Amino acid sequence: MSQKLSLPNGRVAAYHDNSCHGEDAFVIRELTPDSALDGVSDGATGSGGRYASQHVADLLRNATITGVHDVVALLGEANRELYRRGRGRFFLATLSLALKLGETLHVVSVGDSPIFLCRNGEIASLTTATIGPMSLGMTHLLGQHEQLRYKVRELTLREKDWLIVASDGLIQNVAPRELVSLLDDATSPEAAVTALRTLLCDKKRRNRGRDDDHTSFLPDDVTAVLRYLAPRWQSCSP
Repeated sequence: MSQKLSLPNGRVAAYHDNSCHGEDAFVIRELTPDSALDGVSDGATGSGGRYASQHVADLLRNATITGVHDVVALLGEANRELYRRGRGRFFLATLSLALKLGETLHVVSVGDSPIFLCRNGEIASLTTATIGPMSLGMTHLLGQHEQLRYKVRELTLREKDWLIVASDGLIQNVAPRELVSLLDDATSPEAAVTALRTLLCDKKRRNRGRDDDHTSFLPDDVTAVLRYLAPRWQSCSP
């Protein structure tokens, strides 16, 4: 597999609030100075989701990964084990994963956990999770079917891109345009995480959800991995 190795991994930070159901899990790995893996798994509530999401995260955390083929093989292994244990009714989880290999990004997704790319003040969804007001439905989950069902796509990254890998608890309460505003004002991924925590606390206090559909706040676990691909000459902040 050909890959470009000219784009460093930049900086990364994570927001993780598992206080509602305890069923989110995430993985951040710096594989090389030019390759990284960020993944979020959201367990299905009431279906052994905590075990399922943690099982997937543990496999990703410990596996040897050199390309997207390794990720797909690992997910096949995870799916078989979860299906064996739950027969498609229990031990279910989503997974959204961003595998950066140089300037190439491979996105692998099972279910509705979103991945966004923010570039030049614009935001794009890289998975099937919609970016407008929505009601999310988890149509395919790890452990739900005997055969793994997943989606994969590839794109080229640029300096100053932001990647957001999250659970659906984020976009239930924060609209994509709110994320753009938050990232535009952030001086680092760590600052973005702090701003996100403040935003979610304020929304919860005021019982306000997304600003594009005027719904009430929806309690859920929330995980967001924020990676900023800083320019080579820039050592600290965007």
